[in-house]
Amino acid sequence: MTVHIGAVSLGFSGTPLPQVFQMLAEMEATCVEINGNTERHHGIALDSTTIPQVLRWAKDAGLTIGSLSGYCDFAMTDDAALEVEINRLMETCRAAAEMQVPIVRAFAGDVKPGLTFDMVRRPMIAAFRKASALAGILGVTLGIENHGRLVNDGPALAAMVEEVGADNLGFTLDTGNFAWAGHNPAEVRADFEAVLPRVVSLHIKDGVWAKDGFDFVPAGDGELPLAWIIDALLARGYQGNIYSEYEGAGDRREGTHRSIAYLKTIVPQGE
Repeated sequence: MTVHIGAVSLGFSGTPLPQVFQMLAEMEATCVEINGNTERHHGIALDSTTIPQVLRWAKDAGLTIGSLSGYCDFAMTDDAALEVEINRLMETCRAAAEMQVPIVRAFAGDVKPGLTFDMVRRPMIAAFRKASALAGILGVTLGIENHGRLVNDGPALAAMVEEVGADNLGFTLDTGNFAWAGHNPAEVRADFEAVLPRVVSLHIKDGVWAKDGFDFVPAGDGELPLAWIIDALLARGYQGNIYSEYEGAGDRREGTHRSIAYLKTIVPQGE
């Protein structure tokens, strides 16, 4: 089995998709996750008139589009507001279905004044249950990214997904975000172990714990157990893609290139 290595397009925000694809091809990437808000980040909407062209651009660059980055915020208690967020996520899922892209990244939601995770957990579960059902009709799997500060916790996320009980709901694991949220190395390892069984897509970040937080660096230059994560996923039969998502200092193109090059040294290629 060949594991595809590439990057998320968000790191090239402001760059037209053909140029993003060409840059990734020059880095010897073989896959890409396209940000679902393409009009904002890449100057083109994903609709029935543009999707065939986007697919041709990716094919010409030798890239597989493995996932789309969806947006939603289910950290709320108002039913009408939650319905709006479900519909927002479904817009990306419909585009993914038309493109025959199997995975859409989702968010749980972030901190808001006066709201705690305990207050929004039940509505959040109900929203993901409905969203997963709608995505399933389209043949799409949702991957919740560990993101923000409200529920950036592996065991809590794993328990929530288990309670939703949808076969097409898992995780888009961002390897740097647990540490970014303030977790120490032992806590981060426990976070990874909690979500690994349900990972459907993988965003690679690396970094170092610093006095004032967690500083992102190119993959392979930091302290996160990236090789262990990938080995553990492959041992579980992981068949998804692996995307660099460099958000450190300096030139993002160079950071992405270095990250992809490192990933190629630790990810088995071919049979």
